[in-house]
Amino acid sequence: MQLGLDERKKEIAIKEARLRELMLSLGLKGIFLKKQSNYSWFTAGGVNAVVTSTEIGFSSLLITEKEKFCIASKIEAQRNMEEEGLEELGFSLLSYEWYEGDELQCVEKVLPRGVIGSDVLVDGMRFVGDEIKRLRYPLTDSEMRRYLWLGERTSEAIETVLQEVKPGDTEAEITGELARLLWKHRIDQVGFQAAADDRVYKYRHPIPTEQKVEKYLMLNVMSRKWGLHITVTRLLSFGGVPKTLRKQYEDNVFIECSMIAMTKPGEIAGNVLMRARELYEKLGYGDEWRLHHQGGAMGYEVRDYICDARCTEVVLENQCFCWNPSISGTKSEDGFIVLRNGFVFLTKPVLFPTLRLEVDGIEFLRPNILEK
Repeated sequence: MQLGLDERKKEIAIKEARLRELMLSLGLKGIFLKKQSNYSWFTAGGVNAVVTSTEIGFSSLLITEKEKFCIASKIEAQRNMEEEGLEELGFSLLSYEWYEGDELQCVEKVLPRGVIGSDVLVDGMRFVGDEIKRLRYPLTDSEMRRYLWLGERTSEAIETVLQEVKPGDTEAEITGELARLLWKHRIDQVGFQAAADDRVYKYRHPIPTEQKVEKYLMLNVMSRKWGLHITVTRLLSFGGVPKTLRKQYEDNVFIECSMIAMTKPGEIAGNVLMRARELYEKLGYGDEWRLHHQGGAMGYEVRDYICDARCTEVVLENQCFCWNPSISGTKSEDGFIVLRNGFVFLTKPVLFPTLRLEVDGIEFLRPNILEK
């Protein structure tokens, strides 16, 4: 999927307006963006990441009352302006030699630090990272189209891999094959979880190991393209699913669907967590919710915020969420976008068997455990 120039220009214009309204409200003359997430957001899908092990990008943006700049060393400058399309998108370049000077010297040629807000801590600038993050929450139409494409590719990749898994395959081999399928579409993998057999029951964050699968596997991927993140989990069982495990999984899915049904514009996100806690207790799983967070808002970060008992964030129209309720041995997790009237799933079953259920008058078609 290629991003059109006109579409990106329209999207950036929306985001310029959001930033400049923020600047006006805070009495600022400029905004300095250094994080990978905010670079991708503001440039409508651009990438300033060179390594994935840091949230800070290798180039920066400066948005003023009337202009927008890309600030980069000469190592990064040409690629940013050409391959990320910043020249065509109306950005001016401020560059410096990697062996002398720095980006802040470039910034000060435009504005003094004291009138600039920044998404990272910079001496002399005002930190406005939280305010900028909230500007990202409501997705534009073009962002939603990209997100749906990403969700479809990620769903297809994880379910394709699990169709081919055999007893004796290692968690590492399985995640490696998933990475290969995603990279065909230049989709980043920012995290994997894979748990074979006893590890599914023991750990909530099972990073992949060389353990071999015998009877049961949980596989999760956190993928990213254009800065947008998706998380999805699927389960595989060899030799049939025991009745107790099947019942537990169906209860787990019911909790997730109940959370999704409640996630509507204007709802307090913390209330969704409270409902989940009540359902865990009602269904006989007591304190299982305490063993792992239940998810939250998603977008240009894996979780824009994780919902806890203190969460007072309000659910917004066109905001992305991903709830991930889990019970020792099972988990249910797919991303979705909240709409004015309802929601749309980003990841969903495409090759997996399905489970149909109704919650609060809403019909859900969810992935079941794959039996082989």
